[in-house]
Amino acid sequence: MKLEKIFGSRMQTRLVEYMLQNPGKVFNQAGLARFLDCSPSTIARLIEPLVEEGILLYEQISGQMKILALNLESEKVKVLVEFYEKIRKM
Repeated sequence: MKLEKIFGSRMQTRLVEYMLQNPGKVFNQAGLARFLDCSPSTIARLIEPLVEEGILLYEQISGQMKILALNLESEKVKVLVEFYEKIRKM
């Protein structure tokens, strides 16, 4: 895994950080787009490598509705959460 897949852009880093701040929460694509002040298609592009790496879980519900969550079972996510918690306390 290359870190670029997780932190490929500033916006992708903001997305990962926001999700790390809310590890048990489920998000929808439109809500994440509003938070990052971008289009839902931009969110789709940002999440693609994160889903491929198993960092995010993704599901399409009823047509256009897409929901996302951190994959808390993933070893990569466990390390990211631990790192994020440590860095916040510094």
